[in-house]
Amino acid sequence: MTGFIGALLKQRKEAKKAEPKSNKRLKEIIDVLKKYSYDDGITPEIIVKILEDLGPTFVKLGQIASQQTQYMPAEYSEALAKLRSKVAPMDMETVYAQIEKYLGKPANELFASFSEKALGSASIAQVHKATLHDGTVVAVKVRRPGVVETVARDFALIEKVLDKFVKGPVGGIDLKGLIVELEQTSKIELDLTNEANYLDRFYNNNLGRDKVISPKCYRELTCEAVLTEDFVTGTEVSDTNYLATLGEDERERLAALIADNFSTQVLVDGFYHADPHSGNVFIKEPVPGEQEVKTETPEPETEPKDGEKVTEDEKKIPLPEHSIEWIDFGMMGTLTQKQRQTLIDIVTNVVMHDAYSLKKILMTVAEPLGEVDHGEILGFCENMCSQFSGTDFGDFQLGDLLTTVLDELQNGNYKVDPFLTNLSRGVIAIEGTVKTLSPNVNILNYFMTKVDMGFDFDFENIDKDHLKDLNPQIGMRLLQLAKGVTDSSTKKAETLDMLQKNQITFHTGLAFDEKALETINRLSSYAIRALIIVALIIGSTLLCTTTPIAEDNATGAIVFRGVGIAGYIVSLFFAQRLYRNMRKGK
Repeated sequence: MTGFIGALLKQRKEAKKAEPKSNKRLKEIIDVLKKYSYDDGITPEIIVKILEDLGPTFVKLGQIASQQTQYMPAEYSEALAKLRSKVAPMDMETVYAQIEKYLGKPANELFASFSEKALGSASIAQVHKATLHDGTVVAVKVRRPGVVETVARDFALIEKVLDKFVKGPVGGIDLKGLIVELEQTSKIELDLTNEANYLDRFYNNNLGRDKVISPKCYRELTCEAVLTEDFVTGTEVSDTNYLATLGEDERERLAALIADNFSTQVLVDGFYHADPHSGNVFIKEPVPGEQEVKTETPEPETEPKDGEKVTEDEKKIPLPEHSIEWIDFGMMGTLTQKQRQTLIDIVTNVVMHDAYSLKKILMTVAEPLGEVDHGEILGFCENMCSQFSGTDFGDFQLGDLLTTVLDELQNGNYKVDPFLTNLSRGVIAIEGTVKTLSPNVNILNYFMTKVDMGFDFDFENIDKDHLKDLNPQIGMRLLQLAKGVTDSSTKKAETLDMLQKNQITFHTGLAFDEKALETINRLSSYAIRALIIVALIIGSTLLCTTTPIAEDNATGAIVFRGVGIAGYIVSLFFAQRLYRNMRKGK
């Protein structure tokens, strides 16, 4: 691991020092750009071909760009999304050479059989099906040769370009921050031992959970460039033709199982699949003779009717006949206990329209890039809450909620803790996966069941034991009621506290029209100038009519009268200017 990081840093350092004329990678990029004709403009198809030719770094950039639908036309987003699977595979000679180089033995000694057909070919590695000598069927991921050096040079080159030409956010996107984040992610993905560690942790976390499967890693056949794991035999959730063969109830149960398991990953395990799109979740056929079992997860969609008693069995929902299996553990997220609590606080405060508490929690995850305006922060917290005002709890989309929070903070010139950004992407992806199976399942409902299971809230005058037994929708209504009782006094206390700390300022309700203020200022100016003119006239008159003390002092009398006449002339000049200005309204 130390050697791998050292090699990566060395390549990056050398690439960043290289001059453009001597930079071989820059020449390769220019040659690729020259290959294509741009007579019809830069079409989505041309962009895809260019990125594929440029290699793994640019393919990854294209994949991220495809998710920025708010900044990119739909046809470009759709084309770039295909980069996920449309990467030309390595030839088998290269694959075998990589295996022997990193595992120390040829593939035919390590495996009983090795399929030469690639199951998938990505920008960093490709996967082949193989069989161990004990008959176990496995998937073998082999890293592309030279990809470490190429990625290091690409990022160094991109950073040089951004340093020279980009001084701030472009189209609302912090390009420099995005590149730094992408570089960190790529470093992790390039070393397959990281994915092996993720596999082990995820496998152990889900061991014993009904109908949830994850592949096992075979450490003796795994290193930084080769990863061996259980072979997945299911069908992707993205396969709509296969989904059409399943009943509506079965699809809904599968959607509920995925939503429940992802919620458990986030709020209970603190370790979650950060790229849970529909191609990374498989549906596995039921084992013949396997009977349907029950789960302890309460059904958040159903509320008991008035006067109807709910038995323990009725509180449980039946699991699907099929199982779900997770794959591709290159991108995983971790959450500390504090970060999990922060997520819960954000969601509950928005749901309960508590802008004051929301402001407090957001200030712990958002770093201001300028002077802090607490009144402005409170304002956009109120905006966030008002956007979801009147929405039933069951209709809340967690992805929309988190996206709104992030947008408001970024537009307000705040740097957001990366854990919230990464989680938001994962939530949006899992909601898409769940909706592919059933539009009736809302992941937020399952999140709230984990809140009751894993965390203690100190809400006064509420019996927590009874609250945990309630349907989460009913529990949330009670929490809203409890908060509402003290909402007015809480807001007063919060406002007074912010005033005392000079975090907000108090403005009176008096307001003047701007034109009226201009008129008052203009009239005041006229009055002052008129007074000066009058003073000049009076002074000049006194000088002209005053006789010197010495009656025979003819010279003094002439001087007095001369000054007085000059005063008259000056006052007349100012009077004329004043008259002209008054006529023009100046």
